[in-house]
Amino acid sequence: MTGSVSIHAAGRPEEQGFTLIEMMIGMAMGLIILAGLTMLFVSYSDSSRAMASRTERMADLYLASHVMQAGLRESVSNTAPSPAFPVDMGAGGRKPAGVCSSPNNLSVSLPVNYPASFPYYPYWDATSKTLTYQDLDGNTGVFQYQRTASDRIYWLRPDPCVSQFEELMRDLDVNTGMQVAIAGGVLTVSLTSSYITEGKKSSSLSLTFKTWPRN
Repeated sequence: MTGSVSIHAAGRPEEQGFTLIEMMIGMAMGLIILAGLTMLFVSYSDSSRAMASRTERMADLYLASHVMQAGLRESVSNTAPSPAFPVDMGAGGRKPAGVCSSPNNLSVSLPVNYPASFPYYPYWDATSKTLTYQDLDGNTGVFQYQRTASDRIYWLRPDPCVSQFEELMRDLDVNTGMQVAIAGGVLTVSLTSSYITEGKKSSSLSLTFKTWPRN
């Protein structure tokens, strides 16, 4: 007589898969964890960008300030210039023949509203936004704010063979990017730029230095 035999292991419950509710709960938890990781990554990225922006602007401010300080420190303090207007800023005053390569006798494109005379050097003119100075050889240098673009400083080097302004720094504040005060022969220069914060807002970053002619 043939019969059927059923064998069950004692003490072992039958294996079952996840229920639909358990799967939905697991998926929800996974999405929450993923969202948290995404927010962490975005926050880290924003912090990195903000730090990079701030570092870049600060480096630009330091570079511009060092160039300006170097030029102003090596300039002369002259309380009675004669002539009152620098010769090398006049017509054909740059790139003299025999000293500089051709073309020679070039004229500097003077800033708008540039002073017609100077009572002393270094001299800050708020109207033309120019800081004019001269070196020991009588060569004239000029730092000009907002010559063409409203967020930049331009520099005419005190070099007889240079007749054009060059860009020194950009991304300055359009209202307070460069401010100069002169008192007792001491120049106080403030440079203000901006950077993007973690909240993607613009924040000001300033650097101020004091210097005076050593000659």
